[in-house]
Amino acid sequence: MSHRGRKIAAFFIALVVLGLVLNNISSRTRSSATQPAAGESAKPAARPVAPLYVPRPESMISGGYGGALSTEAAPQDVAKAFAMSYYRFDPDRTTPKAFAAGLPRLAPTTRAELVKQLPEDWEAYLSKTSGTKTPEVTVGDPNPDPDTDSSGKTEVTVDFAADSESTGALRLSLGLEDGDDGWTVTSVTLDKE
Repeated sequence: MSHRGRKIAAFFIALVVLGLVLNNISSRTRSSATQPAAGESAKPAARPVAPLYVPRPESMISGGYGGALSTEAAPQDVAKAFAMSYYRFDPDRTTPKAFAAGLPRLAPTTRAELVKQLPEDWEAYLSKTSGTKTPEVTVGDPNPDPDTDSSGKTEVTVDFAADSESTGALRLSLGLEDGDDGWTVTSVTLDKE
C-alpha cells in the first residue's frame, strides 16, 4: 500500500473512532437528562383534562332503571321502571336494605315493609328467573282505587312473560300514589299470573 493509501485509511479509521466516541458521549448525556437526580423524585403523571366518556346502554339512559323519570311521568312509566329494577334483585349481590334504597320511586313508608318482603319474593319467585336477562313485560292501564274518593291513588299491574319452562308468568301489582315528586310506589305484591 502506498503512503497516500495509508493516510486515507488512517483518516477513515479516525472518522469511525470519532463517530463511536461522539455516539457514546451523546447517549450518556441523553440518559442522564431523562433520569432524575439522586435527591429528586419523579413527578406523578398529569391528570386528564376532560373526564373519560363511558358509553352506557340506552336502557339506562332512557329510564330502564328509573333514572330518567320526571315528576310528570305517567303511572305506567313509574311502574315499569320499578318492576324492571325489582325483577333484578339477587341476595348474593346485595342486601335487601341496600337494594330497596336504590329502587326508583319507592315511598319511604313502604321501604321497611319491602325489605322484609324481598327475601320472601326471592325464595318464592325471583330465584327461579334468570335475573340477568331483560324480561318481556306488559304494563296494564292504571286502575283507580275504588275505596277512596281521591284520584291520587291507583293500581298498576306489570306482567312478566315466562322466561323458561320452570317459571310461569309473574304479575307484579303496584299501588301508586300521586304526590309532589310524581307517582310513588306505596305497595308491592308479586304473584304467579
